[in-house]
Amino acid sequence: MKKYLVLLIGIVVILGCSSCEKDKKENVSSMVEYETGSYSEKNWNEPVGTYQEDVLPDKETALAVATAIFHGMEKDTEAQKYTPQNIFYDEEDSIWIVLFHEEVEENATEVVMGGGYSIALQKKDGKVLRIWMGE
Repeated sequence: MKKYLVLLIGIVVILGCSSCEKDKKENVSSMVEYETGSYSEKNWNEPVGTYQEDVLPDKETALAVATAIFHGMEKDTEAQKYTPQNIFYDEEDSIWIVLFHEEVEENATEVVMGGGYSIALQKKDGKVLRIWMGE
């Protein structure tokens, strides 16, 4: 009888923890305090204490940022289906360019020209340099 009770408690704890983790992920943004107004410490060019390394050091980080930007953009119904398809790194200017367009199947007989969105992000500070649509 004790074995079954311990087993039952263990299952309840495991299920409880897994649902807590799911709830935790879903409610993180609702727990963050949101305010508006005029920020009092507008010393944007202060070098002391400022992070100096690249904020988009690799393709994974650039992809994550570009994807978050793309999801936040207002788009038509067709463009909402677009997914990231290509990442290009411009070595000369240290710029990441992430291309979003409709996924093309491997065995597709038609070639889709144009369309899609490109997002150019600066490696050093993550600045969005340009967002443009293909033709």
